[in-house]
Amino acid sequence: MNRARAHLSPWLALVPGAAFLRTRGGHLRARDGKGDVSLGLLPAATKSALRLLQGRGASEDAVLERASRGGLEAEAHLHLVLRWLAGRRLLRYVIHGRAGTFATLEPLSEHFELQPEPPPPEQALRLSRFAYLRREGGALALESPRVRARVHLAPAALPVLAALAAPTTARDAAGHARGNGRAARALVALLARTRLLVASDTEGDTEEERHPALRLWEFHDLLFHTRTRRPQRGQPLGATYRLAGRVPQLPAVVPPRSPVLPLPRPDLDALTREDPTFTSVLELRRSERRYGTPPLDRDQLGELLFRAARVRELHPEGPEERTLRPSPSAGALHPLEIYVAVGTCEGLPPGLYRYEPLSHGLEPRAGLTAPVRALLADARQGRSPVQVLLVLAARFQRVSYKYEGFAYACILKDAGVLLQTLTLAATAMGLASCMVGWGNPDTFERAAITLGEEETSVAELVIGSAPTPRLRPGARRRYPPAVRRRRQPWNR
Repeated sequence: MNRARAHLSPWLALVPGAAFLRTRGGHLRARDGKGDVSLGLLPAATKSALRLLQGRGASEDAVLERASRGGLEAEAHLHLVLRWLAGRRLLRYVIHGRAGTFATLEPLSEHFELQPEPPPPEQALRLSRFAYLRREGGALALESPRVRARVHLAPAALPVLAALAAPTTARDAAGHARGNGRAARALVALLARTRLLVASDTEGDTEEERHPALRLWEFHDLLFHTRTRRPQRGQPLGATYRLAGRVPQLPAVVPPRSPVLPLPRPDLDALTREDPTFTSVLELRRSERRYGTPPLDRDQLGELLFRAARVRELHPEGPEERTLRPSPSAGALHPLEIYVAVGTCEGLPPGLYRYEPLSHGLEPRAGLTAPVRALLADARQGRSPVQVLLVLAARFQRVSYKYEGFAYACILKDAGVLLQTLTLAATAMGLASCMVGWGNPDTFERAAITLGEEETSVAELVIGSAPTPRLRPGARRRYPPAVRRRRQPWNR
């Protein structure tokens, strides 16, 4: 740290409840709520610097200066211990204001690093476009998927943050702090060293707009990726059942609200003998946005759903009911419901149905209402009118009741494998199918009359009869050469 800017140095302190203990032989131990851990035999200057972190702590500058008295070895040991403390969430960086704590930075990973120097005073800075502010408990937390740390802010710091939405120097931003100018300048320096603030050019662009990879990431995509693939230390993860006993778990199969229309059950033995090989199905699968005449019929729809989505086994024992189905699911929870929006299907009136996987039937939910028409229109994709739209809707509580940290990621993976199972089954049957890249949950919720936080759409698939007959009914299912030659870019 440049001693000329020592007033920008944050204070380093152990979190409340943590402490250092001296043991026989000169070893230093760190104590937290989970027990004691030996830090080994450290140089005397390193131990002296670490003891400054207890209680209110000391400035980063003072801690580094104390360690430097022991030379490079003591400084190197200090950085290693600070990284270890950060990884165990035992270390925090504090900025004190006139009325108390102005901001607190809490490292969340052993990979957290501060840039060694704050930017020069004349450098224009701007809040990272990946940064976001949220409530955590009774405090406001500033975070970013690019930063392995969290900053808790006092209300007095918020005007400074608001000023940094546009390119601003540290001095100008600190002018909004109302008597906390020194603390505000220290906060700006700390945020810049964490990359929550990034350098801006005269036109307002930052490295995040110029970097070829970063500029292609959207905020929500990067946040979702990092929070589900790079869990932070201390973040609950896995089958925690965190609300068991307080929130009821949903049943594995939704009880029907009205009489279910039974669907024909195919002969699996016959299908085993007549189906094309698995390799043929994989090689011949294509996205088809044109549909044939006559349209899909009720028997074909029933066979498709039976092949891909029926309940094979129901297991009610354990903390939650589980089912086994043709498509896999995280924890055998199967949170996805299949809603069938029918535009044209021989043997079925147009409208919206819910597939009942236990009895293998369709439960009528709505006629051809305006929201159902909108669902079909959204899925048309500029080609033939949709014959049948399969909407995959997630009952989120089925997964979040058990899993924590990646529940929604599990739901999306479930949706992906179910879509694949449906499309491969459709290919084996000689049907046309095409996944829908974008669906409207609001339209679905109006059509199905569901509360979005409890159940809403996460994926869609269009099914119809093929424009060219792909399979000869009653014979071993083979695809004609014309189908193999149809390889337009949009159809791959």
